[in-house]
Amino acid sequence: MDGGEPVRGTGGPAPLHADKVHCEAALLLRAATPVADRVPGLAEALARLAAGLSASNPDELAVRLCLHPGIALDLALVPLHLRALGLGDQRLDPLLDDLFGTDRLRGPERPANRQLEQVWLQGLWSGEAEHASAALALSASSLAWEFDHLAGTTDDAYAFTHAILYATDHGRHRVALPRPVGEIESDAEAILAVALDAGNHDVAAEVLWTWPMLGLPWTPLASASGAFLADVSESNGFLPGPGFDPVVYEGLPLPERDDHVLRTSYHTTLVHGLLLASTMSREVCLTADSVAEPGPGVSVGKRVADAVTALLPPRATAWWTWFTRQPAATRDQLARALVTMALRRATTAADLSVMQQTLSLAEEHGLPDSPATRQARVLLRRAMACASLCVVAAVPG
Repeated sequence: MDGGEPVRGTGGPAPLHADKVHCEAALLLRAATPVADRVPGLAEALARLAAGLSASNPDELAVRLCLHPGIALDLALVPLHLRALGLGDQRLDPLLDDLFGTDRLRGPERPANRQLEQVWLQGLWSGEAEHASAALALSASSLAWEFDHLAGTTDDAYAFTHAILYATDHGRHRVALPRPVGEIESDAEAILAVALDAGNHDVAAEVLWTWPMLGLPWTPLASASGAFLADVSESNGFLPGPGFDPVVYEGLPLPERDDHVLRTSYHTTLVHGLLLASTMSREVCLTADSVAEPGPGVSVGKRVADAVTALLPPRATAWWTWFTRQPAATRDQLARALVTMALRRATTAADLSVMQQTLSLAEEHGLPDSPATRQARVLLRRAMACASLCVVAAVPG
């Protein structure tokens, strides 16, 4: 469920792929259906979406399933979700029974989060959770060890968020996690901080579903970030994706603007919808009011936030504009996230001086430790070892 990136060499948005769009639309349909009556007009919109997804002729899909049995679960995602809602095409059932039965081909080797997806989809068909298979895949997923917050990639972040989605079936099931939930939550907060600093609303929306899907209360950062995404979405009418360029948008003829929004931001807006659906299903409220009081060990003085932002000049992103307008109490609570942002940027720039200053600042003011601060201290220790090697190599003889 990663978002579309600009096409290299053109600067234009990536083309949409119909199969991918249909699969993600089916996921949103199933996620939002339980809360359809809580939002005016949503039930009607979902009914239109369901009708569109159900209208496909099964003949072509049946042929593809027969020719590619090893990826049959992937190909059947839409009918599986429709079937779970009681909207499935029963003409496909005998073929799917055969494909997913005892003669099922497992297909290509997959990374752990994709193995979780296969377990999840098989469970949708059978109606039974495969606990042993899920536990095995979880133990090999990025949820089983600390995330690399200083050098981890966007794809690494998506692997984390997808593992949460598949393992919990969009928050419908509680699962035995391979690590203490507090450690996973700390990773989610750091991934969220890096995404916000980079202006990546797509990753931010996905990682935010960690809290409702694992049944966790919002932390100050998660709550503030949810309120921020809601503000951006409301002001734009959609949630801008990584490829959205307001300058390009304003320069396009009016008939082409909708296409630019669709190509760059449909996925980000869709995963924001998944976040809101999971939040509403868990009866958790995404409002800025919930950050008024600090969480345990999070409250720090305004001078800490000011000092961190002095080391970390605000970027021209919606997050930094929003952050600077928040009351001091809110900004104080987000100081640890600012430290993570500073450490990530220092690593990217290979600026060990800023890294050391950031760590000293966090320690001086008693900020709680985090995965990013621990990893930064290890990086500095190893940098000293590298420097010693260089000195030894430079000594003659």
